[in-house]
Amino acid sequence: MTNVGPVKATRETLYTADRADRLVRDQWVKIMKLRIVREKLTECYHREGVNHMQNCRELAERYLRDLPGAQIGGRPPHLKDE
Repeated sequence: MTNVGPVKATRETLYTADRADRLVRDQWVKIMKLRIVREKLTECYHREGVNHMQNCRELAERYLRDLPGAQIGGRPPHLKDE
């Protein structure tokens, strides 16, 4: 068994780690924005009662439009082609 010693961080590994951190932060921001829209949609639904389909339509469309981009799953975009 060989003793390798301390691992030195190269520019490439630091860049990759920064990029991964940035991607996680961006995904988290998208998720939190979507959560706010969902909470507003829920409030609108309860407030409007039977008229919710007309009066909350814009919020529902925005929620459905933003939903696919705010999900965490699978591999990060920069690793999908590998």
